[in-house]
Amino acid sequence: MSQCEVFEPGAGKVVPVPGATMVFKALSGRVSGDYIVGELTAEPGWPGPRPHVHRTHEELFYVLEGEFEFFLGDHTVRLGPGAFVNVPPGVVHDFRNPGDVRARWLGIACPAGLDRYFEEVTALFAQGKLTEEAQRELRIKYDTEEPEQIPRGHWSNGG
Repeated sequence: MSQCEVFEPGAGKVVPVPGATMVFKALSGRVSGDYIVGELTAEPGWPGPRPHVHRTHEELFYVLEGEFEFFLGDHTVRLGPGAFVNVPPGVVHDFRNPGDVRARWLGIACPAGLDRYFEEVTALFAQGKLTEEAQRELRIKYDTEEPEQIPRGHWSNGG
């Protein structure tokens, strides 16, 4: 028989990243499903990741508090609590907290595996080995590609 899991607020596998904290609620390797669930809390002004694309992963985001800007393909949307974003495979995207208060989203990625990317990045950072080359290798390993040029419509291009 499967075991139920209950996590209090803030509980789960905590993975700190500069300016934000990811708390994974459902990790890779579970028998019951091929997805992960994480809650990201971003400090005010957090710049987020660079634009990237997953060829096999679908990502779902539900904004819990504050506001996030999401870059989706060729345009940017600013969304607040209750907003939902579905990023299918093949769409260049990223997100940031442009506001002056903390922001949180709950995310689901399918298939599972992206949680391991965060674990490996954190480990390399702790060892002082998080080089551009190491990051590139991890992105390839975990279905995360970055475009050579920042896409049109992205906020760093005035979009």
